[in-house]
Amino acid sequence: MSAHCKQVLTLSPQPPAPLAFESLCMELSHAGRLYLEKIASLTDQIAPTPGRLVYLHTTKLAMRLSGLQPVIFSAIDANTQMQVAQANFALTSAAALSFVDFVSHIFPFPISEIRTQRETPFHNPNDHRPHRDFPTLVAEGGHVHSFVENQSSDALFSITSKMVFGGLSVGLAFPASADELQRDLNRFLFFHNNFRLVPWLEGKTPIQKLRTFARFEGMHSFSPRDEFEGRQVPASMRFSESIDLARPAAK
Repeated sequence: MSAHCKQVLTLSPQPPAPLAFESLCMELSHAGRLYLEKIASLTDQIAPTPGRLVYLHTTKLAMRLSGLQPVIFSAIDANTQMQVAQANFALTSAAALSFVDFVSHIFPFPISEIRTQRETPFHNPNDHRPHRDFPTLVAEGGHVHSFVENQSSDALFSITSKMVFGGLSVGLAFPASADELQRDLNRFLFFHNNFRLVPWLEGKTPIQKLRTFARFEGMHSFSPRDEFEGRQVPASMRFSESIDLARPAAK
């Protein structure tokens, strides 16, 4: 063996000793448990019951359908992590308000507070018309609205933003139509609500967490469907930029 090869072998990093590696794993496991306990404690403080706080997220998908970029409106209950969502092509206050109405009817519990980021479509500093102001319209619907200034200031908002449909959740094969996109979204929601194990819920699924509350003990599954006041939501409502459901301005 040449002197050069011997020098390379001598300088090559040695694998960690078994005890050192085991100690590192234990430290990481301990840190993970502490983080989960922190998130669970935070949840108990700010959202002790279902519906106390619901986060709203918007996710732009890296695809186009009929020349338009789909946007997913998602709502996640902070207490149970139950989630409902809709696909849309309109990132407007009207579309956001329509989604809030949908969420209010689909979730099996009343909603007290809705929290969003301070950005479009939930905040438009250049449009002061009351009938375009999302917080005002949400308040008229009987909900408290609050803003998250940045994700680092709200750990639960940051975590839930990573649990919504979008990115890798869409899969490798992009849907060819709006109907296929909504179908994939519904499948994702069914899995999330009934089968997804959430670490900070002590390994429970969202539906299992909901059943820990007496009034929901008999609820064995949750499958949010596109129903609005007992009627099917027309595809044109979800996938049209021209429809504006905002209330007219007061005369």
